[in-house]
Amino acid sequence: MRSRLMSRSQGRIAGILLVMLTLGLLPGCREEKVEQPLQAAPEVGYKTFQGAWFEVRYPAAFSVKPSLPSRTAEGYDSAEFVSPNESVAFYVFAPQWGGEASDIAFNPEAETLVDERTEQQGDRELRWFTIAAKDGSYRRSYLETVAQQGAVKTVIGIWYRDAAALKRYQRQYQEFRDSLEQFAD
Repeated sequence: MRSRLMSRSQGRIAGILLVMLTLGLLPGCREEKVEQPLQAAPEVGYKTFQGAWFEVRYPAAFSVKPSLPSRTAEGYDSAEFVSPNESVAFYVFAPQWGGEASDIAFNPEAETLVDERTEQQGDRELRWFTIAAKDGSYRRSYLETVAQQGAVKTVIGIWYRDAAALKRYQRQYQEFRDSLEQFAD
């Protein structure tokens, strides 16, 4: 029983740390202060993916999997970018207006919501959440931003097999996240 409690506690702590890492709130974890991890992903070039209403830079070695076709223009509202070893995948959902990122819908039969936090910033509501596979095979963490009373929504996140994969691709994920540009008509 005790090891099960520790496992839940460790999972919650890992979720909180990931949220703090995504926000750059951990001491010494901002881009300019991060030391190179021992097994960091190799420095590679970046490519640009253009969705129907967004543009984002991703590591050149990653494969692109466009997901949800746009309802308002030619192209896609979401896409996934998968590392060569498939241990990490970056995700973006950025339609012209609001909508649902149905391609990353929570599956309560196979997954558990391990962390969730919401914050209001002006007219924007920010929601950070982490989902874990019940079998322990992966975690995924997202930042959902809803603005203008639900009219505009973006979701950006990362799927990772384990903490080592998350650490290995931390810099590339930050570059990806920071590069997102959303277009308007």
